[in-house]
Amino acid sequence: MRRDRRRDRPAADCRRDRTGAIRVLTVGVLCFLIAYVGFAVASASIVLLAACFVAAGVAIGCVETAEHTAVARLAPDELRGSAFGLLAAVQSFGNLAASTIAGALWTLWSPAAGLLFAATAMTISVACLIWTHLTTSHPA
Repeated sequence: MRRDRRRDRPAADCRRDRTGAIRVLTVGVLCFLIAYVGFAVASASIVLLAACFVAAGVAIGCVETAEHTAVARLAPDELRGSAFGLLAAVQSFGNLAASTIAGALWTLWSPAAGLLFAATAMTISVACLIWTHLTTSHPA
């Protein structure tokens, strides 16, 4: 009996195949931006907090499925292995820097300051992704 593999794949994975990895990655980063801003301004509203968690969940689903595909499609064949190594390096050093800065802002000023720093980073990321989408010769 043959199984339908489409049902076994995450929604963002299927969307990535139809619309391109850069677009799905951009949607994920925008969802992170919404979540961070929402968490920064959220009070005791359970509905707002739930919406922020949903946005963060959608974001991680989109980003995790699309980032490797984007690297695989954008990197030349002879540099693909190095491109994945560079992705891992940028992620690890970026996580270290972002955690350090956001943690310091959270501790020294307020939780909102740390979250708004993350939102600012997401805004810059969206601009870079849009620029990449507009300037690449082949869709990722």
